[in-house]
Amino acid sequence: MSKILAIAWKELYTTYTDRNLLIIMIVTPLALATIIGSAFSGLIGGSGSDVPIRDIGVAVVNLDQGVGDQNNGQIFVDILVPPADAAPEDLEDNVIYQLTDAVEVADADTARAGVDAGTYRGAIIIPPDFSEKITYGQDDPIQPVALEVYASGAYPTSASVIRSLAENIANQIAAGNITVQATIEALIAEAQTNPAFGLRFLAASGAGTFNPDFTPAFEGASNPISIEQQSVTGEAQSFNPLVLFGSAQAVFFMMFTAMGGATSLLEERRDGTLQRQIASPTPRMILLLGKFLGVFLNCLVQVVLLILAMTLVGSLLEGAPTFIWGDNLLLLALVLLTIAMATSGIGTLIASLIKTPEQGNVISGVIGLLFGLLGGAFFDISSVPVLNQVRLITPHYWGVDAFSKLALDNWNIGLNVGVLALIGVVFFVTGVLIFNRRLNV
Repeated sequence: MSKILAIAWKELYTTYTDRNLLIIMIVTPLALATIIGSAFSGLIGGSGSDVPIRDIGVAVVNLDQGVGDQNNGQIFVDILVPPADAAPEDLEDNVIYQLTDAVEVADADTARAGVDAGTYRGAIIIPPDFSEKITYGQDDPIQPVALEVYASGAYPTSASVIRSLAENIANQIAAGNITVQATIEALIAEAQTNPAFGLRFLAASGAGTFNPDFTPAFEGASNPISIEQQSVTGEAQSFNPLVLFGSAQAVFFMMFTAMGGATSLLEERRDGTLQRQIASPTPRMILLLGKFLGVFLNCLVQVVLLILAMTLVGSLLEGAPTFIWGDNLLLLALVLLTIAMATSGIGTLIASLIKTPEQGNVISGVIGLLFGLLGGAFFDISSVPVLNQVRLITPHYWGVDAFSKLALDNWNIGLNVGVLALIGVVFFVTGVLIFNRRLNV
């Protein structure tokens, strides 16, 4: 055991006394994580607080020609656009007015131009035949009709809000007209099957006393569109983007450290130093275990140093001592150990399958970049079909996910730790056995 530790210590000492390697292993991922994490966070400029959505800026264009004295398009204007004589307190009390800051625009081209110019974030355009198609008549049943929501792609959240409002108002109008249609058709059907009722219905219609009030079907009191702004109570749970990008870069560069350390054994074999070591009384398996244990320790020290360095950077940016990785140090240590096991295990297996150091450099680079891409080291692929499942084979995904959970005080990382440990043990043991079998010296 002492020989294994001595060999491992030699690997560790050699690595961390090389300034060029330290730049690649520590400085580069730290710099990248700091730059990217700061760019995507509210740490710079103090913009990390929640900002309520209001004053979106909506143009409402009512081109509806109406049917008789009914203009369903006007309902959009009445709901969204505040009256010209509205009192300030009325504007403050109406959440929809605060949310949309809507204005009525005369024509669609002007509204679209306003959206393109940034004057509005979206426009709701009611077509000329809106009432004609959506209003029930005995000879004119309700027909499908399309509204146009023209929104700016630069404000996806605002566009979603505008579209949701348009859909809800249109659904309310449609529900009112469907209520009218269903009521009239039910009365006609009853009159056809019940002669006594039919005579009374006919007499009332002829005398003009049949005047049902369908107003409640269209009014907000009966079919409400309700928007509420609520303040979330309790302790705020913040997430520092440096955790996400920092851990991703740490695992990405640690993979190269693992594969580089493992393939260095091939350089020793080519230079003849490995043969001289094996010629000593040290058993070959002891020598291999010592060297690959050194790879594991290199990875572990690297990720620990990066975690500490990113904690320092996060504290400096916050202006106060802040430990961004959560409160459970025991689980954090467990994640550090298992992620180092997984990456060193992969490096060991890859080194056991290649023949020359040059071949190892090429293959290691390709595999490292591929795992980084799939694991989310560069950008999130969770919404990409197929790739969002393939990423589960990478230690990057399980490691970054575990770090992110711990940062949010979510201790449910048993699966993450188990997968990382399994990858490490299986790949490490397989790699050592293959290397020992192929080592022809």
